[in-house]
Amino acid sequence: MSVLRISLMLLLPVIAVLSACGGGGGGGIVAASSPGGGGIGGTGYTSSGTVDGFGSVFVNGVEFETDEAEILIDGESVGEDALGLGMVVVVSGTVNDDGVTGDASQIVFDEDVVGPVATLERNRDNDSMLLIVLGVEIIAERTGTVFDDTSFDSLTVGDLVEVSGFPNDAGQLRATRIEKRGDFIDGESEVELKGIVTLLSSSQFTLGDTIVDYSNADLSDIPGGTLQEGQLVEVQGTLDGPIVLASRVEPEDSVEDAFDDNESVSVEGTITDFVSRGNFRISGVRVDASSATLQPEALVLGNGGIVEAEGTWDGSVLRADVVTARRGRIEIEAVVSAVDAAANTVTLQLAGGTVAIRLDNSTLLDDDTDTAEPFRIGDIRSGDFLETEAILEGDLLWATRVDRDETDDDVVQAPVESFVSGSSITLLGLTYSTQGAEFEDRNDNPLTAQQFYNALDVGMLVKIKDEQSPDGIADEVEFESEVELDGGPEFEDDPDEPNEPNEPNEPNEPNEPNEPNEPNEPNEPNEPNEPNEPDEPNEPNEPNEPNEPDEPNEPNEPNEPNEP
Repeated sequence: MSVLRISLMLLLPVIAVLSACGGGGGGGIVAASSPGGGGIGGTGYTSSGTVDGFGSVFVNGVEFETDEAEILIDGESVGEDALGLGMVVVVSGTVNDDGVTGDASQIVFDEDVVGPVATLERNRDNDSMLLIVLGVEIIAERTGTVFDDTSFDSLTVGDLVEVSGFPNDAGQLRATRIEKRGDFIDGESEVELKGIVTLLSSSQFTLGDTIVDYSNADLSDIPGGTLQEGQLVEVQGTLDGPIVLASRVEPEDSVEDAFDDNESVSVEGTITDFVSRGNFRISGVRVDASSATLQPEALVLGNGGIVEAEGTWDGSVLRADVVTARRGRIEIEAVVSAVDAAANTVTLQLAGGTVAIRLDNSTLLDDDTDTAEPFRIGDIRSGDFLETEAILEGDLLWATRVDRDETDDDVVQAPVESFVSGSSITLLGLTYSTQGAEFEDRNDNPLTAQQFYNALDVGMLVKIKDEQSPDGIADEVEFESEVELDGGPEFEDDPDEPNEPNEPNEPNEPNEPNEPNEPNEPNEPNEPNEPNEPDEPNEPNEPNEPNEPDEPNEPNEPNEPNEP
């Protein structure tokens, strides 16, 4: 594991408020209760999560009025128009008894990393990518990441970007927002980086793999003006080759610093350090969900899952009442056939029928066509092409993401309901012929139709692509992970040191054949047992029984003939 990843994982327990600044977009709606909706009624409320919509500010399913709010970006006061969709923020305020509306008194943002894209790799499906910025490994998704002044397809090496997101259990950052600031100019473009101070000297230290020269930096915000090994800091400066020339170094606050004891709080982020339902972290915050309600009921908690926990902060642990999934594994990309704004539902038309999805306050709406800003359900029209992500709760599909984009291939990703081997697959009530389709496993490796169907079972997550113009005949069919988000299987292993994770796995496979050697080990002791048999010749020591021949006294029996 690289030094950078170790640094990021150490950063989790004290992770700063992650966010990015830039132009806004998106919109939200007030909806009835759902897997992602609702807040905690009462006074005194702090919420950390992504900005999911505007027209007020929507965070973690609550619509916060901002008329009286102080909005801070990098410690400077700004207006609401400086906020951006997908930013990770901390909102302090109150929530009304309805649980879905409230008033913000303060909203705080801080960029997670700002710098040039050094490398960029897209996966085979072209739905996720791994980029490295100032040594930070960042996973971005076509649907799960908001792009501003750039796009998933146009982002390239050398772009100066600002990134906000959630650290994952692999020590990477899963981006919720990427904004392009322009083209990077060495020595001129301002960069920013957070991390744990290591290898501290009188003029330099490192953050992960990045060397920071702080000899001319402003340290006025550092207690005593002296840096400490292991201190969590934010660095601002410029790049001189691989070295950051710091102009300012300041301490970085954690999410927990915004919480008051016995206050109602809500935290969204990636689960890390999972031990049990009663012991894990979200965005560095320790959570006890042993008595919490899970939404949906089938939600499985574990490292890598993106969830929201609501409950009470006791000074060291968030005692959760509810834990809600914030990302779905069901995906539908298709043309809109109908919109019911009053019921908060959108119906998508596919070749084999229609599928309805319901939106709520937690749904992130992003308009990649830049037609509407903010983007609300009332802006969706029949004929629009939407890329959606959803959670299945009972018979309802609750949308976690809705992106409006240019028309593309129809895509359906969902659990298999039934199939006819070698012929067809049914999911979400839609039946697709697979005659002539290309098949792939979870790692995008090709399969034959027979191999695919031999491995297929009801309930498995499968993605079907029906290329333009959709005709109900699948062009591509592939297995997908029921748990990992896009980019997880490809990029959550260290790309720089792939052998490190693979080495333990490879020996594990040969270890299985070594297990048969264990029975051979008992055979070895059996061999020494055979030499023990020669020890049995000690039994010939029993030939001392030849002392029985001393029983020649028996030959005295012949004295009996003297009786005659």
